[in-house]
Amino acid sequence: MLNIRGIYQKNKGFTLIEVILALAISSMIILPIFNILNFSVNACITGEEKDELMLNGRYAIEYIKNEVRAAEKIITSNKIVGLRANYPTNIGFVIMMPEGNLYNRFITYHTKNGELIRLSGKVPKSRYPTYNELAGFNQICEFVDSIKDSKFHADHNMIYLDFKFKSNRRENLRLKTDIFIRCPIDY
Repeated sequence: MLNIRGIYQKNKGFTLIEVILALAISSMIILPIFNILNFSVNACITGEEKDELMLNGRYAIEYIKNEVRAAEKIITSNKIVGLRANYPTNIGFVIMMPEGNLYNRFITYHTKNGELIRLSGKVPKSRYPTYNELAGFNQICEFVDSIKDSKFHADHNMIYLDFKFKSNRRENLRLKTDIFIRCPIDY
């Protein structure tokens, strides 16, 4: 019969070679798992950032499209005194909407610190505003890298929006759309 007590008294621990071998085998199993986990987390963060850029961009474009469709008149930015000089990142056109019997609302967009800003002001129907009368503003979206490729072609009754977005982790997105202008244009 086997003497179990004798076996336990002889083996009081692991040898150094056994410990090193166990650590090597464990690390060959655990390190790939951590690499897969790290890759999955980075892919998830990248996907969320792309989704955020897409939502921001689509919202901004639809917002501008709706205001252009509701416009009574589209005006080139050059018609508004001081607008180009004080807002050099201006989108290139101003939307005019009626507001009551006596006033018109004028709306335009520009970029500042990675945000798309909507400028708005209400002036009497008899005239166009100056840049400082476009005092009301609100942020439409963030992560805007550039809108400089957006164009307003009065000859063709078209607005070509071309927005570039960049996230904090440097994910890029470019959204483009064309808007046909159905209202009068003053250029």
